[in-house]
Amino acid sequence: MTNSTGGQATESSPSLLKRLQQAREQRLTETSVWAIFLALRPDVTVALVLPTIVAAAIGGWWVGEMVWPSAIFAVASILLSALAFQILAAYQDFQQSLSVDARPATDLPGSIFSLQQSGILPPSLLLNVGALLYTISLLCGLWLALFAGWPILFFGAMALLLQLGAVTPPVRFLYRGYGLGEFGVFVAFGVLPLVSTFYAQTQQLSWLPVLGGLPISLLLMLVVLSQNLITLRRDWLIGKRTLAVIFGAARSVDFNVFVTMLAYTSILAVTALTPLPLWWLVGLATLPLAMGVFSEIDRNLAGPEDAVRLRSAAVKAVFWTTILCVAALFISSPG
Repeated sequence: MTNSTGGQATESSPSLLKRLQQAREQRLTETSVWAIFLALRPDVTVALVLPTIVAAAIGGWWVGEMVWPSAIFAVASILLSALAFQILAAYQDFQQSLSVDARPATDLPGSIFSLQQSGILPPSLLLNVGALLYTISLLCGLWLALFAGWPILFFGAMALLLQLGAVTPPVRFLYRGYGLGEFGVFVAFGVLPLVSTFYAQTQQLSWLPVLGGLPISLLLMLVVLSQNLITLRRDWLIGKRTLAVIFGAARSVDFNVFVTMLAYTSILAVTALTPLPLWWLVGLATLPLAMGVFSEIDRNLAGPEDAVRLRSAAVKAVFWTTILCVAALFISSPG
């Protein structure tokens, strides 16, 4: 409906208010979609999937042929569970901040924690999306078990229990300290998927994928440790006892250096002690990428911005190390 004023047509107030309300709802919807994307932490999620890719490549190399349906379902299942884990962790962090023991905490502007605080992103939406992703991941795991056998169900169930136990009551060991959260993530994404994915390719249980994938799993842990360093102050305020909170910023940087050196030392040890090809040493090429960032950071003044740089370097290191190691398998043969 329009009104004519001075020869000009103007929109009536109810119609204008309706259009403004619709525009606001559209912006909120777009913001929520973008917020969910942020909650997935794509760089961390990619790192969580890489050990599975390495295990599939080792299995295909060991038997001389890649079983692609098994590899695809294994990667899809881990990818979906990694996405769901990130979603539920973001949800639980906000719920933890509402507990009576938590102190008022803020996060970086535009972070998933801040968007929940401001009411832009309903926590219930995160919970529902996380449950949906875990359901689809479980279906992929069941299909993988049909292809490869029941041991897939055993290792998959153990990984799922660790992931859910990390972030859901009453266990929530991600918040209890003593390195339980970091160790749980390491086992759930860096050990169990190696065994199950290798079995899906070879029908064999072996220590080879665990040892071969150890450098990638340790670099994955470097990503997780750097992520926790980013949110150190917020986690301290809400009572989430990560290793970064326990050690403090300076010692956390030192521990990151130790994990980095351990990862690349393990490449040497794995090449010497396992049947993996000599080409596996090509993974050492990313050492400057992983270590160079530490020379640019003052450990005594390390803040969130420095932690973001550490995480970025760790993600690049684990990604390119995975690419190089997989390529090493494709250009060599067992024995």
